[in-house]
Amino acid sequence: MKPNSITFHSLLSACSYSGLMIEGCEGFNSMSRKFGVQPELNHYTCMVDLLGRCGNWYEALEVNNNMNSKPDARIWGPLLASSRINSDDMLGNYAAQKLFNLEPDNVGYHVVLSNIQVSEGKWDNA
Repeated sequence: MKPNSITFHSLLSACSYSGLMIEGCEGFNSMSRKFGVQPELNHYTCMVDLLGRCGNWYEALEVNNNMNSKPDARIWGPLLASSRINSDDMLGNYAAQKLFNLEPDNVGYHVVLSNIQVSEGKWDNA
């Protein structure tokens, strides 16, 4: 049986929630090279989430910047969430600004950014 786009989305999602970074990266890299399946936005989203959860924020940002489609809130959201988990104020601010531009009425992003700033002890910014 030949894997398809949905197969890889399931694999990457499972790797993300399980913290299997090496396996997820291998699966992502084999998509097009070995199986001829071109990554779509949902695959990139899984990779950003996987790398962010594992603390590799800047690799996640690199995936985001190098993907073959325009990043949207589905990409920036996991990056913001991972910066909150790992208390990375600089990356959190960057991701939040992207999200504010994409979805200015979504107050949830403001709350997450505020929580990041509080965890960094930046009460005035929060």
